[in-house]
This record gives sequence, C-alpha cells and structure tokens, in this order.
Amino acid sequence: MTKALDLSLADRKAELLRWLSEEGRFAPDTGGLLEMLCEKLTVLGAPIARATVQVRTLHPEFRGVSRIWRRGQSTEFRTSRHGIESTSDYQNSPLQYVIETGQWLDTVLSETTDRRFPILAALRAQGITHYVMAPLIFSNRIVNAISWGSDAPNGFGEADVELFRHLVPTFAPVLEVTVGRRIYDELLATYVGRDPCARIMAGAVQRGNVRHIKAAMLLADLRGFSRLTDELPEQRIIELLNAFFDLVVPGVIGSEGDILKYIGDAVIAIFPVTGDDPAPACELALAAAQTTLAALQASPPEVREHISIDIALHYGDAAYGNIGSGNRLDFTAVGRDINILSRLELLCKDVGRPLLMTGAFAAEVAAPVFEIGHFELRGFRQHQSLYGLCQDGEVPAEPT
Repeated sequence: MTKALDLSLADRKAELLRWLSEEGRFAPDTGGLLEMLCEKLTVLGAPIARATVQVRTLHPEFRGVSRIWRRGQSTEFRTSRHGIESTSDYQNSPLQYVIETGQWLDTVLSETTDRRFPILAALRAQGITHYVMAPLIFSNRIVNAISWGSDAPNGFGEADVELFRHLVPTFAPVLEVTVGRRIYDELLATYVGRDPCARIMAGAVQRGNVRHIKAAMLLADLRGFSRLTDELPEQRIIELLNAFFDLVVPGVIGSEGDILKYIGDAVIAIFPVTGDDPAPACELALAAAQTTLAALQASPPEVREHISIDIALHYGDAAYGNIGSGNRLDFTAVGRDINILSRLELLCKDVGRPLLMTGAFAAEVAAPVFEIGHFELRGFRQHQSLYGLCQDGEVPAEPT
C-alpha cells in the first residue's frame, strides 16, 4: 500500500499542482491520467476508494466515455450511447445534476441520498460512505464530470474536499488535451479507417506521401442501385444503403481489413499483406466476403427484397497514401489492380454469381474454386481468368 505523506494542506495543494504540470499531463490516455491522479491523491492522504471521469465525445455510436478507477483493481472503460440522457440511468443521477446545474455535489451517503440519487444506493451497498462529483468545464463550454468516493468510516475530511476543489480548475484543461487526442484519433478513424488514421497521426500528411503495398482487395456493390434511386424516396434509399453497409462492414472489420472507401453504393476494403506470404490476407478477405453474403441470407425479407450484393476479390499492388490538391487531400489506394477490382465486380451480374475472384486471388486460398472463363475487362488489353467458389457439380480448378 502507498504510504501517505504528512504534509500541510498548502503543501498538498502545491505538490498536487506540481505533479499535474510535470507528470500528469504526460499521461498516455484518460484512463492512465485518472489512475495516476488517484495514486497521487492517495499519497497526499485522500482516502479514495473509487473515482470516475465522464466525458462527452464525438463518435457516431457513443455520446460519452467513462473511466472508473477502483482501489486495487484495473481501471474500467465504459461508453454511453446517444440518447442516454432520456434513460432512467441518467435521470436523477449525480451526473445529470452536475452537468445540468454546473454545481458540485458533495454528500455523505445515506437513505436520503438513496432516494434522491438511486444510483448512489448501489455505491453505499459497496461500502462507499462519502461521494463528491465536480463539473469539468472544457473550453467549448461542455460540462463533463469527475467523481471521488471514499469508504473511510468518516468519509473525506474538509481538507480533502478543499484539495479536490483546488485541483479541478487546473485538471480540466489537462484532461481536455488528453481526451482531445483520443477524440481526434477516433474521429479521423471513423472517416478514413484505422490504418490511414494511424499513418496520418504519425505524420503522413503531405501530398505524395505514398507507399507501395501488396494487398488482398475486396469490392462490394449494391446491385441495381440506380433502379432503386428511381423507384424509392431518398430517405428509404439512405436506410437501404446503411443496411447494405451493415452487412458488409462487420465482416471486413472482423477479418482485420480496412474500409478504404464508401463510393456511393459500393465499399472498397483492403487486407494488407504482412511478410512474404499473401495467403493469410486473401483468406481474410474471402472470409469477409462469405460473412457478408451469409449475413444477407439471414436478413429479414424486407431487406432481401431490395438488397443484392456483388463482391469482387483480387490480390495485387497498390499505391497507398495521400493524393489531392493543396490542403484538400484524400488518403486512398490507387493503381492498376484497384481498377481491375472495380471492373471485375461489374461482371458478377453477367455471369450470375455474387462472388468473383481473379486468378491471382484464387491461387492463394484453400477453398476449391471453379474457373468461370476468360473475360475482357474494359480498359485492359489482357483478358482475365475469373473464378468463383465451387458449387454443386462443379469441378475444382487450379488457378493460374
């Protein structure tokens, strides 16, 4: 157990701010910052058993993120969905009170607090005796929150709470910077993908900053999209597009691929080759395609009525990085093999198969494949051998 320092309140305040400016602000993330803070407060004599940081975020699925520290345990990470403010978990909670009033909550737990804030009854049952929550106001005026709970018989002393109040104005901007790094990273990944995000955040921001990769490539297309746009209202089209993406994207992410682009009614994903053997990447891409088609078959009739999916698979080279003009760039993959992929998908309807692959791809997967034939791809002089997964009665072929 960490031994508490015997310091005056003034010295505790000074030491806490010194720690925050010289050590705490270098924490790798919010969880690390909260852990370091609680350890420091414990050393300074505050009897903390539990602490939380709750912060608004910018994410398509989550409204906020929370970190929960408990003495002697690993820090827990939680997310709250959009719309949580209308749920019973949020209504009549300390968080609602602090966020909506901008005031501190400092209370000794009792049956009275159980009635006022039902969520505190669970903390009291866990042995928490005293609960303090403070507003953390960021520079955009959004109110976030930090809380501390004590299991000491007499809870926090007046000096402990004064130490918390002294900390908060300086802690809020440090937390804002720490949280901002995570928000920027997640927001960028939402729009460009995980690997491009990592490369951009690492400094790949100039036009022409391109590397050449080998990758398995997947293109999934919503068949008959033009007809749907002619027949259905725009809102229904958006709903169908999102349903289509929900069929494709989980399979790609689950197979460790990166969604490179949404292009209208199509998705392009890549599975970069690591090492010298392309087979693992191709197997992952095939698994993603099969997961997508299986999800479509398991979809409700009202989805299958409008959605048919064509998928093309190819293995080859791509230039991967920044292209564009001036300060408006795109992080993408381009090259001959990306074009082959897009031309290949157009043949799915003609040959009556939802999944086609080139010989270069088929040669790298273990599943038996059937040679459909040699086809001319628009814009390419050389014909391509096309393959599909073997169906009943078809003789497996050796891809070339």
